[in-house]
Amino acid sequence: MKAIHRVLKYEIFPRQEEQFPLMWEKFFGRSAPLFVEIGFGNGEFLVEWARQHPEGNMVGFEIAMESMERAQKLIHTAQIPNVRVIREEARWGLQEFFAENSIRHVMMNFPDPWPKKRHQERRAINQTFAQILGHVLEPEGIFELVTDQKWYAEAAHAIFNESQFFTVSSIETNPPRPVQTKYERKWRRLGRDIYRLQAHKVASAAIERKILEEPMPHKIIRTPVTREQVVKLQNYQEEAGSTFFIVKEIYLAPEENHYLLKTIAKDEDYMQKFFIVITPHRDGWIVKLDTVTQPYRTPAVKFSVYQVAQFLENTAGSSQQ
Repeated sequence: MKAIHRVLKYEIFPRQEEQFPLMWEKFFGRSAPLFVEIGFGNGEFLVEWARQHPEGNMVGFEIAMESMERAQKLIHTAQIPNVRVIREEARWGLQEFFAENSIRHVMMNFPDPWPKKRHQERRAINQTFAQILGHVLEPEGIFELVTDQKWYAEAAHAIFNESQFFTVSSIETNPPRPVQTKYERKWRRLGRDIYRLQAHKVASAAIERKILEEPMPHKIIRTPVTREQVVKLQNYQEEAGSTFFIVKEIYLAPEENHYLLKTIAKDEDYMQKFFIVITPHRDGWIVKLDTVTQPYRTPAVKFSVYQVAQFLENTAGSSQQ
């Protein structure tokens, strides 16, 4: 158990935090320039990057649980103190977790290029991504992309070249790099070309953050709530502007006075899955978020709670008619 704890201490769980952007000094025990790697894979590059920049606090983003585990074991084995990892979508993390002008260098090594046109919206680099970087990077801060796909480097170059917030250098072929990934070393040995793009921030961009600085949403209902009403919430959905939610499944407690609604909500393209609780309260009933799943307090999450409560209020008494 102690060994597991030593490994897990490198992971940050933003959903458990109350203040956004995050206070990075809390996690590193010091104030230092922030460096970010997007998609760190097995963590090899991130660890070596941190070793070569002891003056910096390194933050890595990944989605795969296996990568999170491998990287933390590597960090622990290497005894590198200035690395933390987060399991989250990087674009969301950059937008919500970092203050304006706070990151010195963002690195992206060999992202999935999603070459097919029908998958274009899945590509990590787009105008929105450049806008977010224009907000969170320091003045003269660097975004660096390394890829083995020339067309992808050219597409990224075009995006940053069109941005008023960056100057972008010419794409380099097979540039010398003091830190390389495992696949990069393999591809270089095989004679495969590597392309690098570097964009420097020259002006600050404005962005709209989604996490609300307010308590978790809840609503008191002063009319009775029946099982028949709750069952009608199956597949209930609403949309307002860029926010959307749908109730996917309903769970009933054995005592039949406590309900869980499995809910999916989206703020633009960011999706969260969580549970809404409907349970008796001293003043009637309460609709609130389940504390276990801990979604971020976004407009879509708040919208889902209040719309479910509104549905129950509007249908009160209908099941007895």
